[in-house]
Amino acid sequence: MNRTRFAALFSLLAALGVAHAQKWINPNFDAHRLDLRTLGYPDVTEIEADNSPITALVTASNGRVYGATSGKTASFLFLYDRAINKVRPLGRIGDARGVHHALVQDYDGSLFIGGGLNMLAPVPLTQKFQGGFRATEQQLWKDVCAPYTNYSGGHLYRYDADADKTTRLTSEPCPVEDLGVPVPGDSIYALALDARARQLYGISYPHARFFVWDLGKKKCRDVGPVVERQVYSGPERTWRSVPRALHVAPNGRVYTSGEDGRVIYYDPTSQKLVRTTMQIPGEYWEAWNYHGYPVIEQWIADARGNLFGTTSDGYLFQMRADREQIVNLGKPRIHRRVRAAVLGPDERLYMICGEFQDTCKLVSYDTTGREGFRDWGVLTVDRSPYYAKRAYQFDAMTAGLDGTIFIGESDRRACLFMFLPGGRGFEGGFNPSNPR
Repeated sequence: MNRTRFAALFSLLAALGVAHAQKWINPNFDAHRLDLRTLGYPDVTEIEADNSPITALVTASNGRVYGATSGKTASFLFLYDRAINKVRPLGRIGDARGVHHALVQDYDGSLFIGGGLNMLAPVPLTQKFQGGFRATEQQLWKDVCAPYTNYSGGHLYRYDADADKTTRLTSEPCPVEDLGVPVPGDSIYALALDARARQLYGISYPHARFFVWDLGKKKCRDVGPVVERQVYSGPERTWRSVPRALHVAPNGRVYTSGEDGRVIYYDPTSQKLVRTTMQIPGEYWEAWNYHGYPVIEQWIADARGNLFGTTSDGYLFQMRADREQIVNLGKPRIHRRVRAAVLGPDERLYMICGEFQDTCKLVSYDTTGREGFRDWGVLTVDRSPYYAKRAYQFDAMTAGLDGTIFIGESDRRACLFMFLPGGRGFEGGFNPSNPR
């Protein structure tokens, strides 16, 4: 075979190989609108596997995107810097092994971080135990509490983002101020900040305690449990069903879900939890010896004052607090759980839908009513021959100042994904001979 024919054959085989590789790309949208970044420079500063699952994201007022991980041995803080288009690790967060949806920004740019154990870690379950009335649930509660037996409690940390500009190795600590432990023996499960009132609100796990941290007085008050029944009705049967999000309304009330899926709020005037008649959508089980109900996953507010929520059973709803009204907007997938959600610049709600340790999909909902739900499929990045990845597990989202949707992967070797809304989207796959 002469050199010319060999070169032609090699070119053909290479083209076929590239075509095969490009099948990794999701056919439901413009592939160039999805990309990823590793969490640091590989083999130098990159946050190692098993400590890299991203479980919290927030967009700072300066445009930087901060994130926190959960892992086997440590939790790390990192930032995505638009100026260099890279992720920079900022070090280990105290003694935390997890930061679960507990990352908020103060008015001065500093971050509050709620630490705890790794919520993604599997819980060892006892196989043989004594029988009796509700014996399974009682044993499950013991198993869920077992990792917290000698645990002092998750710490609340403050990070001065403006004062710190250093990229760190994974062996180095992040320079955080330790504010203390809000609920002894528990992890911090969710955080929300009322910056004007200087009040930081949180929920603990597994005992579901609602706490108020007064930033001015530097004191914490345990208000009480948001749920008292030990229910395991969500898709993660080894997690107690505890609400995972808080929303601070303009009037200062702090909303979450409570017993029987009812919306509750903390009234800063009376300093008490108040139960409403509103009930979030989901699967409800009422029997003589069992009550199961969903919990809130996320709250999302838009510029028009509308408030949306998602549930552990995978429903999207709109809440009108002034009317005590819940409007069920539907279920994006047959699978349970909305893992993360954020409002995009195109007035769509973007959601990561799918159960824990099952395949996640990106789904959007048009809040203007023009489109409804759209399934964007699994998240696949293909930049062959440089890098390619198809990811299935995600647990955090935030919207950048330029409209980019940042999505935190939560598998053992996680990356930060970036989705650019505004593409055309293709129904039934992309056909280059018939562009839409």
